[in-house]
Amino acid sequence: MIKNVRILIEKNKKDFFRYLTKVATYEKKLLIKGDLLDIFENFKKADEGANHKAIEEIIYKINESVAFGNSIYFEIREKIAMSQFYHFNIEEHYFEVISTKEYLKIKELFVDANGENNILSINFNTFYDKFPSIRESKNIGRGVEYLNRYLSSNLFTQPEKLQKALFDFLFVHKHNSEQLILNSRISTPEQLSNQIDRALSFLRKKDEDKPYIKLKNQLQELGFEAGLGDNAQHIIESLEMLDGLLQTPDYQVLKEFLSRIPMIFNITVVSVHGYFGQEGVLGKPDTGGQVVYILDQVKALEKKLIQSLKESGLNAKPKIIILTRLIPNADGTMSNKRLEKVHETQNSWILRVPFRMHNKKVTDNWISRFEIWPYLEHFAEDAQKELRAEFNGRPDFIIGNYSDGNMVAFMLANVFGVTQCNIAHALEKSKYLFSDLYWDGLEQYYNFSIQFTADLIAMNSANLVITSTYQEIAGTESSIGQYESYVNFTMPKLYRVEGGINLFSPKFNIVPPGVNKKIYFPYTEEENRLKEVRVELQKLLFENEKNEDAIGILENPDLIPIFSLARLDRIKNLTALVTWFGESEKLQRYANLIIIAGNVDVNKSNDNEEKEQIQLMHYLI
Repeated sequence: MIKNVRILIEKNKKDFFRYLTKVATYEKKLLIKGDLLDIFENFKKADEGANHKAIEEIIYKINESVAFGNSIYFEIREKIAMSQFYHFNIEEHYFEVISTKEYLKIKELFVDANGENNILSINFNTFYDKFPSIRESKNIGRGVEYLNRYLSSNLFTQPEKLQKALFDFLFVHKHNSEQLILNSRISTPEQLSNQIDRALSFLRKKDEDKPYIKLKNQLQELGFEAGLGDNAQHIIESLEMLDGLLQTPDYQVLKEFLSRIPMIFNITVVSVHGYFGQEGVLGKPDTGGQVVYILDQVKALEKKLIQSLKESGLNAKPKIIILTRLIPNADGTMSNKRLEKVHETQNSWILRVPFRMHNKKVTDNWISRFEIWPYLEHFAEDAQKELRAEFNGRPDFIIGNYSDGNMVAFMLANVFGVTQCNIAHALEKSKYLFSDLYWDGLEQYYNFSIQFTADLIAMNSANLVITSTYQEIAGTESSIGQYESYVNFTMPKLYRVEGGINLFSPKFNIVPPGVNKKIYFPYTEEENRLKEVRVELQKLLFENEKNEDAIGILENPDLIPIFSLARLDRIKNLTALVTWFGESEKLQRYANLIIIAGNVDVNKSNDNEEKEQIQLMHYLI
């Protein structure tokens, strides 16, 4: 048991067990932290002599609990990304640590007392045993930095082994069959060190800005190829870094050196569900922020690739393909066009591949992200042929997006033998409370059994997992992270997971997405506002102009607006926002509520959950 919690409970055992008596008699038996705190508020009023501060401190470490008669089972999380499980017996006044499997079995019995006990157990931890692992939770999500430190440290402690690995690494880089960095004139790490000295002596006699093309022949004779820099000065910097790594390794030098090596020329970005396009798609079912994120990401990636390849001395044109689904009945969008150039790019494209036809009435139309799963394997097979044709070869790097895109990225990366990167955007398991435990009852709507399994496969197979925040991986002191929710869970009658993902793996890296500065800028920069749009919005939002895409009237348009923008699905909880606003007469005296939420007409939606929310929104307004 975690020491601090044990001491706290031991010191306040009588008080805490009196509190547990209230938990055991509570109507609900499967509880989360909020429920336990509600019980505690009533307990404080009834038991004024207890050490309330200590009990509250213990409760804040509890993630969830299950009560069975006089026994209560807890998941206690004193440290970020580290949970343990306990059994408290109220009648006999004792508590003990139990295993993950025992705790998950209790949850399975809670759902179905007659359920099958010997279901499949899954544990991925063994696969991480031979790989370096981050030690402290505060460093979770800083994987690249950790690996640079780890590799430079090993270069120092195991110089011969790591120097050979670095030497071999420098030989693997090619572009269109052209050898990069080193050629066969250099055959050993020792010879490399000598040739670096000779190359530096040669280059220091040249003008700093002398282009690589005029140095190419002499450098090739010394054993060096393109990729180290576009002029004499940049090549000198790269060779000095490489020499330093061979002599006195440093993780910051390693990071800088690796960032200069041209390794990636062709990228595939996978985003399967929804209507992926550049105009007229936002607000349609399953189509929102992910589209904006990817388009911004691709534009930034291309600029960075062009710049880095130019600075490395290569005359290469990178290519990025966004792989998505072609929808024949595209509802007025470009989603039925096979190929579309990404605006404001030189060589980035949207490639749309249709689902294989099974039932034309289904596959010709939009399909919910929850119902897309049966089509993905054939989609990946067809997509890899299309990608080979477009790249005239294979991509160097594949980035998956959301559960379906990550699963397709996994399949494509396996076929092509290239690096796989995952971006979750949202893991549904953490959005729908107890969706793992009650998966069976939700299956007809969400197919969570497939989605959670796909998540496990994709996140464990990925070489790299990008998140926007630390909280996405490992949560906060008081709440678990989205990925953390996959560490231990059970899906009764299907399988239980006792090590679903290693949060301390260096595959996790935090990269905040940033924003498009053409759209997001300080309110003081009025010259950047589009006048035409401003006039249109003024009429639509504040002048009660009749419009089929808007409902409701502002009695006093001059009040401060409370503004929310999101698709109308249940998990966004916009109907609760309307309820909260409508129940506060005081708030209504000071503010208006304006919600931008896609369709307002139930007849224009094909998404069952959106239809339900539209109807509820109309009722509430």
